[in-house]
Amino acid sequence: MPMQRTEVPSLRSAWTKTKEYQFLAILEEEYGFKHPTSRSLVHLMNEFAEESYGWHRGDMQIIYRAVDMREPPGRAFGEIPLRPVLLTISVSEDATAFEKGGLQGMRQHKLIRLAREAYDQGGMLAQHDLALLLTTSSRTIQRDIKELRCAGIRLPTRGAIYEYGHIPSIRSVCVDRFLCGEKVEDTALECGVSTDMVRKYHRQFTDTVVLYARSYRGDEIIDVTGVPEKVVGEFLILYECHKNRKCPRLNEFFTRYTPGTIQRPVPFAPR
Repeated sequence: MPMQRTEVPSLRSAWTKTKEYQFLAILEEEYGFKHPTSRSLVHLMNEFAEESYGWHRGDMQIIYRAVDMREPPGRAFGEIPLRPVLLTISVSEDATAFEKGGLQGMRQHKLIRLAREAYDQGGMLAQHDLALLLTTSSRTIQRDIKELRCAGIRLPTRGAIYEYGHIPSIRSVCVDRFLCGEKVEDTALECGVSTDMVRKYHRQFTDTVVLYARSYRGDEIIDVTGVPEKVVGEFLILYECHKNRKCPRLNEFFTRYTPGTIQRPVPFAPR
């Protein structure tokens, strides 16, 4: 039986079961913090936990073994090296996608997120992986990918990546959209990630560029930030491109995320 639009509230209510939501409620109800302050504290706690305690799953994440992106096509799946990747099964924006596009819209929304998350971590999902993760058929996934391709969205799935060549990571896409003038909330909805995740990618971009300005080598930037090599390269290309265009939003990154940092890229006056 197909899901009804009236089920959107029930999708949102699933988030009340997460520890992140419970911590948010404690900050608001027991300590009297306003909602924006509470969200900022929860986001800060998540960043601290990730930096201090390493690779931990969130409430809505799983560890999945994807094909290593460096592996060329042609070998049987049983012989292909795999690598573990963190995949986010659900974010609150999924309910919005369902509200706008129904079950198919939410499925495609999640399809984009899962494929890009794996790719950003050096892995690639095949169509049968996505069918398993989204509890549907491979034929449905094929149809979704075709529709997304017609809409100008290219997904970094195994097979498609060798047809298209390089596909930007979700992290650099989120940064580029902001630098081009898009709101964080719109980016989150279009890319299938949470607003907190978009802001996290912004922070990673800023950290990468600041270290670059301090003449850190590429391998040192990777060690310090924990950002994958592919994404570091994309961040630096984005920085150079938008710097040459004198993008005013580039200055906003350093003002917002590095207020106490002395040695950082020098702000410029926009055209």
